Amino acid sequence: MADQQGFYHYLPVNDQAMRWGIYLTGAGRGTIAPGERYPPATHPKMYAFDWRRGRTLPEFQLILLTEGSGEFESESLGLEAFDDTVLIVLNPGVWHRYHPDPETGWCERWISFQGELAYRLSGFELLRPGGLFVHLGECDDLIAQFDRLLNRIHSDPVHNSILMSFHALSLIGDAIELVARPTPQKALPASDRPATNEPIVDEALEIIWTRSHAVISVLDVAEQLKVSRRTLDRRFAAATGRSVMQEINSCRLMRARRLLVETELPIKTISYLAGFATREQMRTAFHASEGKSPIEFRDEKRHRSRNSP
Repeated sequence: MADQQGFYHYLPVNDQAMRWGIYLTGAGRGTIAPGERYPPATHPKMYAFDWRRGRTLPEFQLILLTEGSGEFESESLGLEAFDDTVLIVLNPGVWHRYHPDPETGWCERWISFQGELAYRLSGFELLRPGGLFVHLGECDDLIAQFDRLLNRIHSDPVHNSILMSFHALSLIGDAIELVARPTPQKALPASDRPATNEPIVDEALEIIWTRSHAVISVLDVAEQLKVSRRTLDRRFAAATGRSVMQEINSCRLMRARRLLVETELPIKTISYLAGFATREQMRTAFHASEGKSPIEFRDEKRHRSRNSP
């Protein structure tokens, strides 16, 4: 991404956030300059795509595109060209693609989210089945609220609390109201984040949760931080009570659990998207953590969901 404020983060998702009903899985912001490659080549496999192939996501995305023009297409909405501000909602399981006009580029803001509450909101215009593409008029308040949430995430990308989900839900609610009647409400004020005492550990966590969709080792993380593996392991264990390798495995397991429960993707595909080197490696990790195979884990979770009151 071209501007210095451009970033993307893929967030850790804990069981508490999943139980609450709606939670963030990723976020980003950036300016795509005229002629710049799109999308950036560094995104995880689950999110990367090109115009020829498009992509299908296992989660919702809310995307705001400003200051440019381009094209959007999905299997449910068809092809749309635009040269104004647009709001796009992508639903799980819907094939789509989009790109900026090479002559103009654009500015993009996005959040990814998932959870039972997101599906319950499908009765609203914003989250209707098939997704949404809408041209917006003036929406300075929505842009400002989007930026406040993105700044909170960017300042602490390893912290994914229920409070963060509330802020995301507020943004989604304002977007719903803007679509229903184009008069966005005043955004909620943002509060300051506490400073971290271990920046190297936080940077390591951010690398693990954003980049461990690919095969990554403790040495890879240490090299990116320009510290020795021994130093990283020692400081990480002192701050978190677990090793870097345990954190990498935890990240992969959480991502795999979410994909097993909330998508119909094959086990082999999930192991690839979660960052396991092989399907067998994921199976071994599940037996160690859950006492069952990934298939048994998926079946059990779905059985409980069907039989819950």
